[in-house]
Amino acid sequence: MKKSNRNIFTLIASLIITNCCYSQNYYQVKYKMTTLFDGLKNYEAKLTFSKKESYFEYKLFAADTTTIEKQDENGHKIIAFQNKKQQSIFINFKDKKITELRYFKSAYFVDDTLTVPQWNITNEIKTINNHQCQKATTFYKGRTYEVWYANEYPTFYGPWKLNGLPGLIILAHDKKNEVFFEAIEIQKIDENTCPIDNSIKHMSKNEFEKLIKNWQKDYEERLKSMGDRSIKFNVQFGKAVDIEIVD
Repeated sequence: MKKSNRNIFTLIASLIITNCCYSQNYYQVKYKMTTLFDGLKNYEAKLTFSKKESYFEYKLFAADTTTIEKQDENGHKIIAFQNKKQQSIFINFKDKKITELRYFKSAYFVDDTLTVPQWNITNEIKTINNHQCQKATTFYKGRTYEVWYANEYPTFYGPWKLNGLPGLIILAHDKKNEVFFEAIEIQKIDENTCPIDNSIKHMSKNEFEKLIKNWQKDYEERLKSMGDRSIKFNVQFGKAVDIEIVD
């Protein structure tokens, strides 16, 4: 074999081996995650990803799971039950699908088409936690985000639903500083540790929303049947404040 051909063959073989090795490797990133839109809350958060898929999970620290009682400006009592359950987001890049673990009387896997933020990547560079990072911004799900990502970890995936950049997000926050993510530990792992429970029912996002609306309608009808039919009821269900403000 000629030397030039042998060099080309070696290069191609190296690329194939590198690609195969990468496709078999999973990375796991622990994030410091906090939210401020309904009081300061701290979460245990972790992103697991390979080339084809990702899994992001977050759960309130035990100290932040207490029930909160307060009054609004009209004197109405508001009782907030903190969600102690683990939140999970699965993303399959090949199928362009996102699956969220949602709770309403029971647990459901809610499937939807994957949407990706439209990023504005800038030339700003700075070092964060010993990683050289580049700045990007976007408006997504009702919030304006500023993020810093590291090209040394090339990946499509990020914390929560902040996907689509060419590198791993090291730091991210919204304009109001109500949502915050900071990567504090990055490690390579041998296998995917996504705990997918096959006993949980899958449904589409529209089906899940219909489930909630039907329950609200039935609840309103039950209230009407318990009272004086001459009295008009106006039952309103407020939307919980969340990271995602709009669809």
